[in-house]
Amino acid sequence: MESVINFVNLTKKYGSKTALNSINLDLPKGSIIGLLGPNASGKTTLLKLAAGLLTPTSGEIKICGLNPGYQTKEIVAYQPDKVYLNEWMKVSDLLAMMKDFYSNFNYDKALEMLKNLKINVNDKLKTMSKGTKEKVQLILTMSRSVPLYILDEPIGGVD
Repeated sequence: MESVINFVNLTKKYGSKTALNSINLDLPKGSIIGLLGPNASGKTTLLKLAAGLLTPTSGEIKICGLNPGYQTKEIVAYQPDKVYLNEWMKVSDLLAMMKDFYSNFNYDKALEMLKNLKINVNDKLKTMSKGTKEKVQLILTMSRSVPLYILDEPIGGVD
């Protein structure tokens, strides 16, 4: 079966601190995987490496057979553990931005999910609770049609 993620002897160090040491992992397409571990155990580092946001100290990463970089940005939807959206923006502004930025963004799917969760597209983020902002961010991420979704604590503040 074809791999969506493949790590071979993956190591990441921050100065003298080793965050990940010689990780080997092969995840087939269609897998749903959760990472559990104590704080500072390297979970977020692993996800950022897979998303192409960090460079490994050593080892190899393949995403759908490709090295992380420009090519993999179109096939990976990454959601960080913190809300990254601009507070002054309306949800409708975010939808337009995502549609312009990603060719694989499904605008209608996003609208449907927002409607189902009773989130008004004319509301500004600064008027929303932390949980609602996280819902908006998750909807934006999940409205992309990609083979790999990487979600770092996607609903930490959602009731």
